[in-house]
Amino acid sequence: MNCSNCGGVLIQGKSSYSTSEDEFTFILEDIPAYQCERCKKVLFTDETVSKIQKLVRRIKKESCEIVHNKVSANLYDY
Repeated sequence: MNCSNCGGVLIQGKSSYSTSEDEFTFILEDIPAYQCERCKKVLFTDETVSKIQKLVRRIKKESCEIVHNKVSANLYDY
């Protein structure tokens, strides 16, 4: 596979992902990923991105319930 950014070769390895919101900071380490040898850009598979997004949505929902003491129901939860 080649990098969509610079055309360099992608090598398989592991990386980390982090995000921060008002209510929480989320850090996930040792995620399977690809890294470009030339520009060092990290790419995750679509499946991995989907799983990370689900985790972030769930943490965001539950942290809002704790901080604001209210339960919310969103369509993407079902």
